[in-house]
Amino acid sequence: MSGPLLTAPERVSRPKVARDWFPTTVDGHELDRAHGDLVFERVPYDPDRWETILQRYPDAEVFHGSAWLAFLAASQQAEPVVAVLRADGRPVGHFVGAIVRRYGVRILGSPLRGWGTERMGFLLEPGIDRRAAARALLPFAFGALRCFHVEMADRHLTAEQMVGLGYSMDPYVTHVVDLNATEDEILARMHPKTRQHIRQAIRAGLQTEVVTDLDFAAEYYEQLRYVFTRQGLVPTYGSDRVRQLAEALQPAGQVLLLRVRGVDGESLSTGVVVARHETAVIWGTASFHNRSRSHPTQLLWWEAMRYWRARGVLRFELGGGGEHMAQYGGAVTPSMRFYRSRFAAMDYGRDLVRRVLVIRQIVSGLLAARKER
Repeated sequence: MSGPLLTAPERVSRPKVARDWFPTTVDGHELDRAHGDLVFERVPYDPDRWETILQRYPDAEVFHGSAWLAFLAASQQAEPVVAVLRADGRPVGHFVGAIVRRYGVRILGSPLRGWGTERMGFLLEPGIDRRAAARALLPFAFGALRCFHVEMADRHLTAEQMVGLGYSMDPYVTHVVDLNATEDEILARMHPKTRQHIRQAIRAGLQTEVVTDLDFAAEYYEQLRYVFTRQGLVPTYGSDRVRQLAEALQPAGQVLLLRVRGVDGESLSTGVVVARHETAVIWGTASFHNRSRSHPTQLLWWEAMRYWRARGVLRFELGGGGEHMAQYGGAVTPSMRFYRSRFAAMDYGRDLVRRVLVIRQIVSGLLAARKER
């Protein structure tokens, strides 16, 4: 089956810490400096040099790259961190993340929730123990980097591997569509109604466009606000976040800004998909559901799959769970976020902050809805 082709406040005083400070315990548990033979060593971050190193790793994704680190620096005021993992002095892998300061506390994220970043974590040579790398990360984060909290999501790390290391875990799922197939085979895996909706959108004359204009950020955000308002909420970020993403990733060809127009030329649906090497990930989609019954969102996702498949991408991640994700025929893929603080009380603080943010979003949504009445 074919559709329309795409064209392409105040300073907080902190106690001074000795330069050679290194924690010997974390929440009462002894730490040794090396944890066996594996040791992380931070290296000076140079974007060009880092891109050269990434060529060694076939599993490197868009979230590991210099363009993404530039996006995090712009959107989160994050300080990029690249570290080499050594075994008996020999480099056997790398760690990618960034440091931010929240409420006066240094936090290492790889990534943090709210960064719009699916995962980062480790890039390792074959045969290197990922569990041992996760263990070696703790003295590096709490010692050399002087952070008090670390969070990480890594495609290859499982809950079973992390047992006994003291990390807490947040499970979630994503749906992954296999693009290593013909278009007819990809469509055949979708729910029958989804295939029908895509065909209806094409017959109705909806047109899909690749967008390069950065004004797309305002258009996407208007539709996003509409989606959130219908749920009594407000978006968790502003239109500047979308612009920062496009500015960072467009030069490297790692972002797709997509729009679906109705027959009258009106924008009905927009989407942002990021990709590198073999994996594409939906960063966000939005639409005006009240302006069309021709299923523009289904068409948008299908055309995004076609776009990245034509460029060698093999996996298309939809993100999240729920029936609306399952309709595209993707495999349900369990994923985990891991986090640990130097002091247990900080984990409780993390959960409290998350609850406060949720309440703030709900209240903001109610106020916004009242203003629009």
